[in-house]
Amino acid sequence: MDRVMNTKRRFILIIAGIFLLTGLLSVSNPGSSIFTHAFGTGKGMPTTEKPVWHTERIEVDVPAYINAGTFGGSITINSHDRNEIEIRIHVRKDGSWLSDGDEAPVDIEINDAPNGVEIKVEPKRAGGLFRSKPSVSVSYDILVPLWTEVRASTSGGSVSAFDILHNVSLITSGGPVTVERVTGEVLARTSGGPITARDITGDLTARTSGGGIRITDAKGSLVARTSGGPIRLDGVSGAIEARTSGGPIDARILHLENHLTLSTSGGSIKAIIPRGQGLDIRASGSSVRSRLDDLTGDVSPRSVQGSVHGGGIPVELRTTGGSVQIEYVD
Repeated sequence: MDRVMNTKRRFILIIAGIFLLTGLLSVSNPGSSIFTHAFGTGKGMPTTEKPVWHTERIEVDVPAYINAGTFGGSITINSHDRNEIEIRIHVRKDGSWLSDGDEAPVDIEINDAPNGVEIKVEPKRAGGLFRSKPSVSVSYDILVPLWTEVRASTSGGSVSAFDILHNVSLITSGGPVTVERVTGEVLARTSGGPITARDITGDLTARTSGGGIRITDAKGSLVARTSGGPIRLDGVSGAIEARTSGGPIDARILHLENHLTLSTSGGSIKAIIPRGQGLDIRASGSSVRSRLDDLTGDVSPRSVQGSVHGGGIPVELRTTGGSVQIEYVD
């Protein structure tokens, strides 16, 4: 790092709504501008069409860093080819998007951090005897340099990141998580939605308490856990662990390292594994079907315990509420 930003830049964006004792004073917003842009370099990215309440641009050195937090809204982070972090802030109040110049009962801090920025937001506290607290949420659309460490969290919306060559951490308490085309360690966690990950090179941890997990084209150690949905792994390689309490597991694995564990309490398991690797296989369920033509060991209608190619990497497939099917990748 050639430069560290030692001076803390703090933008306090406080524009409070004006209230009367008898009700809310309406504010007109003539000439509101709509920002329409397909963010980042990813193909097929959705277009954002909503008013931009505030825009901030901060020059950074690379590798850069961003830590963005909000409540009630979504966060989308993508990359561009400039050494600059660009933050577009969208504020939704009582069901309507606000435009630049509109009053918004929120406090937003954009602070310098070493080689990047940190963003924090809180709702403005309503004062007065008869004032009611408006419904408000804050969303971000953020562009960062390709080499940027990303951390993003929200308490009530979706969070996503695309086209990043660094570590990514995405956390939400109430929405889906999407991460695509990332080289680096990835953490994707939600308490109330699905997780989708595609084209990941690096260790990946995906955890959800209330949705399914789908991971496609991932290379590295992988942990996928959900309490309430299915897990689908397609074209993954590495050390793999997938567990669910409430759904099936469907896995197509191109290469294994260290171990493979697939476990569910409420569904079936289908495992398509690589041919030619030495594996020690244990499988159990209400019914177990093996299509491995070189398997040696004990095979029964409800279990398999054996090896292929002399054994080696431990493979455990277990379900208490469904069937197990094992076969080779074509």
